[in-house]
Amino acid sequence: MIRSINVILVSLFLFANFAHAEESYNKTNCWSGDVTVVFASEELVIYSYDVKGVSRSNDESKAFDNWAFQFVGTTKVESGKHSGQYYGMYLSPDGDIVIGEGDRNGDEATWKFINGTGKWKGVTGEGTGKLVQNTKPIAKGTTQGCGISTGTFQLPK
Repeated sequence: MIRSINVILVSLFLFANFAHAEESYNKTNCWSGDVTVVFASEELVIYSYDVKGVSRSNDESKAFDNWAFQFVGTTKVESGKHSGQYYGMYLSPDGDIVIGEGDRNGDEATWKFINGTGKWKGVTGEGTGKLVQNTKPIAKGTTQGCGISTGTFQLPK
């Protein structure tokens, strides 16, 4: 179940009329947070999570380097298949915010930008993610991990 949460969270980033050129990104997100099991049986598990972490750029643009983030979401595991939705807020070192939403279907996690502030106001784009590291929880009811997400974004002029 904890691994499933981490797969969802990797995902992660992603306009208006006169836009700058589309830019690509590649970043690593690492997080820690709380997991709340709402219901658990052999056939069905439902849980929520609230994780916080830091994002580091893996590419030359450094567009998302040293950004903090928080993600909240819910996941349903039915017959071994994971699905769910999540929302995230990224905070840039300059204090700008980017808001996004994502979906999980099986092992695939997707993300799209829905709002932003400062130079990120009007941002559009999307991305996908995958889990690259999953640790044993340090304490009951927690999760820790890292994932890589890639995608594109555009900023308005």
